[in-house]
Amino acid sequence: MVMHASIPPVRVGTRRIGSGEPLFFIAEIGLNHNQDFDMAKQLIDVAAQAGCSAAKFQTFRARDVYIGQNLAGTYHLMGKEIPIYDLHASLEMPEDWVIKLSEYCTKLDIVFFSAPIGQAATEMLLSAGTSVFKISSYECSNLPFVRYVASKGKPIILSTGAATLGEIEAAVLTIQRAGVPLAVMHCLTCYPASFRCANLSVMDTLRSAFEIPVGFSDNGFAYESGKIDDTRVPLAAAQGGADLFEIHITLDRSLPGPDHGFATEPDELKKMVTAMNSVRQEYNDGRRFDIDLELWGSSVKRTYPEEEYVRTFAYKCLFAAKDIDSGKKLTEDNVCILRPGEHPRGIEPKFYDLLIGKAVSKHKLKRWEPITWDAILS
Repeated sequence: MVMHASIPPVRVGTRRIGSGEPLFFIAEIGLNHNQDFDMAKQLIDVAAQAGCSAAKFQTFRARDVYIGQNLAGTYHLMGKEIPIYDLHASLEMPEDWVIKLSEYCTKLDIVFFSAPIGQAATEMLLSAGTSVFKISSYECSNLPFVRYVASKGKPIILSTGAATLGEIEAAVLTIQRAGVPLAVMHCLTCYPASFRCANLSVMDTLRSAFEIPVGFSDNGFAYESGKIDDTRVPLAAAQGGADLFEIHITLDRSLPGPDHGFATEPDELKKMVTAMNSVRQEYNDGRRFDIDLELWGSSVKRTYPEEEYVRTFAYKCLFAAKDIDSGKKLTEDNVCILRPGEHPRGIEPKFYDLLIGKAVSKHKLKRWEPITWDAILS
């Protein structure tokens, strides 16, 4: 394990994330409010009563997530095939919720924050007085958006599921150039994942490479039988020195919605927070634990085959935001960065700045058509 006493902490409101500090425990409510305000408040209650540091949501408009016209494909949920775009539209957080939920969290002395998708969501959170932003794994390689969020001057927590070390480095450098504090989270984009994929030693890799606070974002782990295990990986992460930890929560795993099935229920959450806080205190007092070698795994940051589908499906790329005639230049107005779903992919967002101003040479690009190198270079 890499020692990290010299790494400065990240301040989030009145709390600090880093060496010698209490574990910053994030209850990921995400989409599990099911667009029900009372359920959102109940989930905040659950997080606060369990002793979590923060309650985290996802804030977006469907138009900023997936390409339109239902080209992204469908999601199988509760025995039905639902267009992915429509599913996300049904789970949007209403704008008036943001300030209300933020105030409710303040009342309960728990940090409110969210992972925005798109500039509109970022501004919505900023206007509510957010003290920190989360950049999700699916936005990690979207450098124009990373730069935009970093320009707001708030601390950032960056998730890295399915990202390469090079992509993580590019995002970290983009944020650091803006001069904002940063913590990074090792993560897997498997829902749930198998234990062999945990590779918790990647936390040491990230800490050593970037010299910033590091944690683990847990999307659930399951045995081959399919049984979810809610304790093994969280405790191992705390024993390995995670400065922050995030896990999805739900009122009931049987509720409808894409993220309930692998989330942690209230009684489990309270036990988990208590156990992890105890481990963290012992770690801060100097105790070093015998690590679960299967979970500690390799220090190499890799994308597993189980993650490749999600990476292809949900990592963003470039599309035509409107029809673009041959010979016309690409502009901020006619290029968009979205998740493709099952639609063919375009060029990666890291090339966005390079491509703006280039002319479409091959043929007219229709709206939602992926922008490829062939369309620019032919």
